Amino acid sequence: MRQFLLDERQLVALVVIWILSAWYLGPLAMAIIPITFILLRRNEDWSGLLLGMLIILMFSDIRKDIPSMLVFKSVKNLLVVLLAGFFFLQRERFQPTAAIFSIFLPFFIYSVFPLVFSEDLATATQKTLSYALMFLIVPNYVLYSFRTLGWDFFRNLMFLITSLLIAGIALRFFDPNSAYVGGRFHGLFGNPNGLAIFCFLSFMLMGALGSIRQGLFKPSESLLIHAVLIYCIVISGSRASLAAVLIYLMIARFFAYSPFLGFVVMVASIGVIEVVTTNLATIITALGQEEYFRLHTLEQGSGRYFAWQFAWEKIQDYLVFGGGFANDETVMRSHYRFLERMGHQGGVHNSYLSLWFNVGIVGLMVYFRSFILIFIKASKTTSVAIAVLFATLFSINYESWLVGSLNPYTIMLLIIMTVISEEEIAMGADPLEVPDEEDTAAAGGEVALPDHPPGGLHA
Repeated sequence: MRQFLLDERQLVALVVIWILSAWYLGPLAMAIIPITFILLRRNEDWSGLLLGMLIILMFSDIRKDIPSMLVFKSVKNLLVVLLAGFFFLQRERFQPTAAIFSIFLPFFIYSVFPLVFSEDLATATQKTLSYALMFLIVPNYVLYSFRTLGWDFFRNLMFLITSLLIAGIALRFFDPNSAYVGGRFHGLFGNPNGLAIFCFLSFMLMGALGSIRQGLFKPSESLLIHAVLIYCIVISGSRASLAAVLIYLMIARFFAYSPFLGFVVMVASIGVIEVVTTNLATIITALGQEEYFRLHTLEQGSGRYFAWQFAWEKIQDYLVFGGGFANDETVMRSHYRFLERMGHQGGVHNSYLSLWFNVGIVGLMVYFRSFILIFIKASKTTSVAIAVLFATLFSINYESWLVGSLNPYTIMLLIIMTVISEEEIAMGADPLEVPDEEDTAAAGGEVALPDHPPGGLHA
């Protein structure tokens, strides 16, 4: 980890520049940050562009009561367009392109139609475009970074994530007021649930990498990364993310032994979850963990059950075709005072209902058709694919993060989906391996060198 930070002094320096410019220069950071991304592009640092985008999205999730950090919420809209522009200008570099976007293409084509019913056309159009662009650029940037840097790219990615999480943990000791809200730890994220979701997704990414490329991390490195992820989830107090991790581990373990056994366990776990949910209060009391699991909020699901009921009533107006992206935010925001009086502050807290608000039942079916196809395809080469699918479907039942494009969660899921579904990565081969001279001569061919030299991050 320390060696990674030393080797990546350039990336660390850029992060410092971004933070200082946002803190002291305010609006000028809107120009400085994109300029640094242009410089990364000029330096052929394509992996740096992707990791930089991930960092910006993490910073954009910082609490709203830190005004200087709001610049990251604004600049991310510009950066996604910038990265898309780089992709289109150098599209031949990415050939063959990742398949995820084409699989979701029917949904993106359909998602234009609900804009007709949108009450905020400008915002809806922007969110529709950004959602499609993220599904286009992230898988292709991941795939190209893998082609040029090999497995070192994923090592660097996990080391970067762990470093940022450790920086958040450090706040717990140096500035507790900035690291906690309502007695729950949130680190560098805007809220505890956001931190937990990010760690849950990172945990699954580690599992996917470990199942595909054994020995990618040293035992000590793997232990550190997993310890940090689990520690953050536990002290965040997120019940849903902790349950999602357990679901992932259980299904992944059985699928590793036998796909049939894994499927049986997956089906059985649905019944187990129902039984546990029904008797959860009794179980928590018996374990003496009432405070950690916030038993006093359990009956109302921390306000979620009321939000779901209210959302379902309003969805009836958009039942079939939806009202365009951001429709869920528009409807919930327009009833903010009523919801606040009823003890709920926030959005729908359910990705299924949020998608239903935005694209209707038709769009919901088209989206999850593509979503499930990705994992079915991935299950042919990656044993943890179905575990990732089931755990994700559970997680999005409690938060609307899947509907957002420019958040630190959707980008992580796209990275995971690329890792497990693209055969170049999922087969576990090393793209940087060069055949030795004897093998090449025996094959009667020549060694093909990469057209584009790797740039940017190195382990």
